[in-house]
Amino acid sequence: MLIGILIIIAALLALAYYFTVWSKTQVFGYFPYVVKTERKLMALTFDDGPNPPDTEKLLEVLEKHGVKATFFVCGQNAEKWPDLVRRAAEAGHVIGNHSFNHNFTNNFLSLRFESEISRTQAAIEKIINQRPALYRSPWLFRQPWLLKNLKRHGLTPVAGYFASSWEAWHPAPLAVAAEARKVIAPGRIIIMHDGGNLDLFSWNTDRSATVAAVDLLIPELKKQGYEFTTIDQLLGVAPYQTI
Repeated sequence: MLIGILIIIAALLALAYYFTVWSKTQVFGYFPYVVKTERKLMALTFDDGPNPPDTEKLLEVLEKHGVKATFFVCGQNAEKWPDLVRRAAEAGHVIGNHSFNHNFTNNFLSLRFESEISRTQAAIEKIINQRPALYRSPWLFRQPWLLKNLKRHGLTPVAGYFASSWEAWHPAPLAVAAEARKVIAPGRIIIMHDGGNLDLFSWNTDRSATVAAVDLLIPELKKQGYEFTTIDQLLGVAPYQTI
């Protein structure tokens, strides 16, 4: 009896993961994670920032290698460190919405996620005078009400492939780079982090290993013929809305 119950619970959890969190799920609507292309074209994205000093160091690495990326920032972090958001935008990187406080439970308290979306839109617009057109959910969580609300806000939802499963546990840069190599392929959106999750992992915002891994990966991938682009260019959508 107990084993049967456990099997049912495991099956329900697996289904919930498949429908709401898995990168490739398109059940409830468009949630891009890759584009079909014969070119070695890819998009680097960074979540949960801004986060000093790692965001600053990451911007320096990207500038050194001449690479533009997409930063999905949390609204409360943007309000704390507006200069970092402004610096990223002025350097040609694209700024996207990644909720206000990255609180996973809010997905269930407000199915439309309205406050998390609108507060972050307002925070970013105040800093860079641009209103984002790209949105990534915390944990990639989505459901019909959220996607419908994103459409109402004129936001394109964006998923991707997680480059590393262990960023929150301070892996060595070589380990992060090794994991990333396994998921990098033409047309893919790669998810990394310049900040820390503000809910379950608020104790861990050190992303120095990720920054070092990016510094290792970019020249290696360039030698393989890869080109780097931003999400809007990869998907053929606008990076910002008309104000």
